[in-house]
Amino acid sequence: MKIFRRIFLWILVSLTIQFAGLFYIDKYVLTSDTSIKTKKIVKSEAKKQEVEVKVPDNATNINASFNGRYLAYYDGDVLKVIDTKTGEEKKIDFDDGVKVSYYKWLSDRNRMLIAEKETGKQSSSFKLAYYDVDKNVKEDIKELNSKELGYENKKSEVEDIQASPLTNIIYVKIAGSGGMSRLYWINIMKEAKKVDTMAYRVGKIKVLPHEDKLVYEDLDHQGIYMTGQDEPLKINGVNNPSLIAVDDNDNVYIGETQDKKVTKIYYGTVKEGSNTLQAIDLKGTVDRDSIFVSLQGKIYINDNLKGVVREVATGKEYAYTGNFIQMYTDGIISISDGKLVKTLFN
Repeated sequence: MKIFRRIFLWILVSLTIQFAGLFYIDKYVLTSDTSIKTKKIVKSEAKKQEVEVKVPDNATNINASFNGRYLAYYDGDVLKVIDTKTGEEKKIDFDDGVKVSYYKWLSDRNRMLIAEKETGKQSSSFKLAYYDVDKNVKEDIKELNSKELGYENKKSEVEDIQASPLTNIIYVKIAGSGGMSRLYWINIMKEAKKVDTMAYRVGKIKVLPHEDKLVYEDLDHQGIYMTGQDEPLKINGVNNPSLIAVDDNDNVYIGETQDKKVTKIYYGTVKEGSNTLQAIDLKGTVDRDSIFVSLQGKIYINDNLKGVVREVATGKEYAYTGNFIQMYTDGIISISDGKLVKTLFN
């Protein structure tokens, strides 16, 4: 009997030890209920601050690229481009006897179109080139000379360039003595031709992004025309229309104007008929040059005295410092105490 008791005790002790071991493994080694505290470590990167960009007092024709990355201006007869992130300055070189008549940033890339002027004894010739700032490459596009397109006097200057990156069409407006204007059309194959217009003196010009059409003002008869049409765009009740803008959806924005003051803005696609345009009452008079329309169709009004830009649809206001220069994709460009200032939309 004693032997059986001893065997039984040893079995009991053995089973107790095994159960205790299994219990420990189950509860503490393989458990899924154990609370484990973890800490996520995020590598923070310091925000790169843009450098301070100084703009000389004698700088003229100040314009920024579509995204505000680059700022260009005339410093005397020199065209300079400043990288607003790095402060790097580039001077665009031209041949001897050649000066810049006009330049224009493209609306969707850091590239500008440049009209170069070379003056001879009797006339002037113009050459259109482009400068890609990111690649630091400048190339000729087309020479606009008197033999191809007609006589240009020495006082002629390029007043505007309009380009559509979608259709690869460029329009160049050249103004001569007496206010006479000539428009030239250039395509991607570098073919050029003179554009027939219904106006002797052409005012603002705007190109439609998706069509080879140009909208332009007739300054002598206070009318607005589109290339390919002999009749002006008509809006019921509007006797003095002015061209304000064209957006990315081919909507044309026309102001009801008196003495360069706008009270209403009409907008829409003119190919459907000008009388189908929608009207926006500005509830007061606004200087035409103070109205800006984004490519997305948002209308803004700049108040120089208050230093405020107001979005018409929402009434939201953005205060900026210094002298207003222009608007770009993300905000407002201004110059304060000789330094570039960017005020972001939020």
